Amino acid sequence: MERFLKSRYKIGEKISENPFSVTYKGFFLGTQKPVVIKIYKRGTLNSSLINRMKQKVKELSHMNHHGIAKLIDGDYGWQGFYYVREYIEGQNLRQILESDQKIGLEKAVAVAEEVCRALEFAHGKGIIHGALKPNNIFIDHRGIVKITDFVIEGEIKEAMPQKVLTIINDGKYTSPEELAGESAKTTSDIYALGMILYELTISKSPLVEGGLLSGIKKLKHKSWLNQEELAPLPRYLQDIMGRALQADPLLRFSSMEELRESLENKNLVIKALPHGEFSTIFENTVTQYGGEELDSESESLRDLGGVKISWGKEKHRNWILALLLGAAFLSGILYVFFFAR
Repeated sequence: MERFLKSRYKIGEKISENPFSVTYKGFFLGTQKPVVIKIYKRGTLNSSLINRMKQKVKELSHMNHHGIAKLIDGDYGWQGFYYVREYIEGQNLRQILESDQKIGLEKAVAVAEEVCRALEFAHGKGIIHGALKPNNIFIDHRGIVKITDFVIEGEIKEAMPQKVLTIINDGKYTSPEELAGESAKTTSDIYALGMILYELTISKSPLVEGGLLSGIKKLKHKSWLNQEELAPLPRYLQDIMGRALQADPLLRFSSMEELRESLENKNLVIKALPHGEFSTIFENTVTQYGGEELDSESESLRDLGGVKISWGKEKHRNWILALLLGAAFLSGILYVFFFAR
């Protein structure tokens, strides 16, 4: 029996299903142009979520970029909340990774650059992807890279059962701050793309050994990447992935533009830091190498970026090393600003 949606779409074969939604291939009535239809199961959304999702669908439907799958429609109907997006003839990166195809280093970097361009556009409109993974990055039959399935704000990903499923299924691409319960940021998308680029170039995830939970524990360490695995890659790519995959979001690239330019120039591009971030990064750097500040008679512990900092008058003040590190860091920024442009 044929099924229809909103008297505009014919629902075709099922593509995938999870406890909360079902995704189908569908068609425009009349033209038979293919689309993707995602329908949330009844009872999984409350009225507040539905209203927020309707608003987000409107925002996403206004995004027009060749590297982003077009969101065509979305509303609440008798089937439940649904949205309709462009259907892409091609393969996603997960299918490519699981096949015998070799994407190659040059193509992997080119794909990452195209993803950066698309997300530069989205971030410029205040929209974060929030669920970037190989399944959501397609290369169509013309060779064009397209991103799909932006998280719709208010989506049941926020619900605890879905959070658990997300960590189990997509934990490799979920940033440390999201795993800690924070909302996704632009730097969370940068982290996810760094993970994807690692997988494309190394042919494995850096969090595979010992299982996912063991891998997630690695993220607590500042130098958690396996340098032996990265060794065959060009030095610039090692540096780029090392920065994109920092556990502290303040130490990652500040924008997709910065990441893209680093890939294009085959060298780390450092732009001016937003107000207030320099002091945080400086404090992280100084503390990591032994500098201590004492402004309290009582001794307490503070956790900053995974590093325990001790405060107390009786502790030795290592200011000389702190000043030297600060001068070196500032000199590097000035050099890049005046000579490396």
